[in-house]
Amino acid sequence: MKLQKIYSCGKIINLDLYNRLIVLDTTLFQGCENEFKRNRDWWVVVENGKIIAYCGCLYSERVCIFNRAWVYKKYRGQGLQRRMITTRLNAARKKCYVAITYTLANNLISANNLIKRKFLLYEPHYKYVGDGVLYFKIDL
Repeated sequence: MKLQKIYSCGKIINLDLYNRLIVLDTTLFQGCENEFKRNRDWWVVVENGKIIAYCGCLYSERVCIFNRAWVYKKYRGQGLQRRMITTRLNAARKKCYVAITYTLANNLISANNLIKRKFLLYEPHYKYVGDGVLYFKIDL
């Protein structure tokens, strides 16, 4: 299963997968803001023609913010989230000095995956997601 970049800071690399990802993301994150903007990168994992995992990040003032990550339930526990974290960190190192993200407080698997990649818990000045989440950062 290959993690492939399909969108990079305003440039669509794979139009079919990009359009399919927008539909999937809108379905999974109903009521959330559109995350497909110029300052973003997006990756997907496809198996048998179906998107089974994806992730994205945005860049602002040399800060990389991991904004979405999802793995189809059937494929969880196979290391896809760790690969997506590593991929986004590698992209961020080229442009940024820090990467930040968050996870729900009850999502211990995601929190542990971030900690294993050397992310540290922190308390942001502005809770951009709100309460009930754990905020993480890593210096690049």
